[in-house]
Amino acid sequence: MAFKDSALKDLLLLTRQGTEAGNRYALWLADMCGARLTVTSPAISPALPPIISGELPGDLLSRMQEEIKKGARGALDAFLESAQQTDVTVETLELELPSGDLGREVGRLARYFDATVLEQSKPEGPDTSNVIEAVLFGSGRPALIVPYIHMLPQLRTVLVAWNEGRPATRAIADALPLLQMADRVEIVTVLDTGPMGLRQAPADMMARHLAQHGVNAAIKPLAKGTVDVGNTLVSYAVDVSADLIVMGAYGHSRLREIVLGGTTRTILQSMTVPVLMAH
Repeated sequence: MAFKDSALKDLLLLTRQGTEAGNRYALWLADMCGARLTVTSPAISPALPPIISGELPGDLLSRMQEEIKKGARGALDAFLESAQQTDVTVETLELELPSGDLGREVGRLARYFDATVLEQSKPEGPDTSNVIEAVLFGSGRPALIVPYIHMLPQLRTVLVAWNEGRPATRAIADALPLLQMADRVEIVTVLDTGPMGLRQAPADMMARHLAQHGVNAAIKPLAKGTVDVGNTLVSYAVDVSADLIVMGAYGHSRLREIVLGGTTRTILQSMTVPVLMAH
């Protein structure tokens, strides 16, 4: 069932060669929400030391740049071909960037959209964690990260990771349109142990809040046990065949670099279902 009145009306997708899983999910999501989808595949100039670039023939550098542009254009053309089978309104955006600017520029661009769809980094592919971090911590908008493994896009069961934190609160607010589409929503709290025994983030008030938005959410406490919070969430998502995890993204600044928090990093590395994150 499509929700054409969804608040997610303007989506951004970062695509490249080999991101079929992310492409497919973005098209499905845009169709479900009645959203416009803007897709970009940045052409990134190689980082060459001046001593090397100064020795290369000018025509060789030009040919290198043309090949980079050709690859980016090819990724856009392949996406447009697949989009022809849908009713989604698709626009393309060409970006030419020097090496090292990708994360910053995509993070800036993401501010002009309701959400950004990104594919999880493949073990054998380029590391895109800096782009994901830039969108999460620099755009003020949510990121929807899609596993590189092929999966059926749907919204039967959605898990909301709740710990009373500000990022989790923001993620839930951003995800409301998707929660309203889901067949089942579970507010998942991970029990921790301390000097006073088991401690749990209250979830009943959040369930009450979601009910005001037409979302009848169940509350599911989980015991962390011997594994960390991230792996506890991933394991439970597999057990219940979840279709989406909604959670806050956590990080801190160290030497002016954004460093992902442990739970966020674990989820991004071991995720098997799409994850909507916000900070």
